[in-house]
Amino acid sequence: MLSEGVGVWEFDGGASSRPCVRPALSARAGSQTAVDEVERLLDIWELAQGGAALNNIRTRVVRGHITMSDSNLTGTFEKYMKTPRKVMLVANTPRGQLIEASDGGRRWLQTPWGGSASAGDGEEALARATSGRRAARWREYFSAAALKGREFLDGREMIVLAATPHGRPPMLWHFDARTGLLRKLAFINPDAGSGGERLLGVYYDSYATVDGVKVPALFRQVYTNFTLTFMVTETTHNVSIDDALFRDPNKK
Repeated sequence: MLSEGVGVWEFDGGASSRPCVRPALSARAGSQTAVDEVERLLDIWELAQGGAALNNIRTRVVRGHITMSDSNLTGTFEKYMKTPRKVMLVANTPRGQLIEASDGGRRWLQTPWGGSASAGDGEEALARATSGRRAARWREYFSAAALKGREFLDGREMIVLAATPHGRPPMLWHFDARTGLLRKLAFINPDAGSGGERLLGVYYDSYATVDGVKVPALFRQVYTNFTLTFMVTETTHNVSIDDALFRDPNKK
């Protein structure tokens, strides 16, 4: 059963177009009511990011500064996104260069704390799902999803969704109950990188509006022993990006 009092979101119809929380219907996991609640919540997330304006975004390039919790030095980062399902983050941290990428079929990783590794298709679901597009098609990327309840994060009420990418452990998604925006991704039983570091979660601390869509302006990646903080200084949409950028250099 869904937790008593768990909320699903709907727009209040006012000029602010902010989502409001109403009591959820009790439902068994996997029932049509539970499925409808998940899709309604993800639809609200899509609307909160810009709704139809998202359809105009084919590529995105993000640049900014990066800091590390155990260093006084500052680095830089660039993030490239291209539909469908292509993502690359290049972070020049005080410890060295970190690269995380998905070529649309596989995810690959290079870290400054121990070599490189290639992963299977499971993490592609994360890159696709966090684009906010076509929320109702979540079954293509997740084997299960269910509302879990409410929590508070930095004094804000969150609606928590458990979503399991195909072939991967579940993730907990924390959505702001007032704005509908994603505020936190928590990884359940996260895999260790080649150097033993685990990415525990991603926090989205603030957003900005660019070309009619909400984009992260400040976000943090929390690892086992340190935190990377990303401060965005520039976001550009619909620039030309070669598909070759996303290819795994270790894949023949």
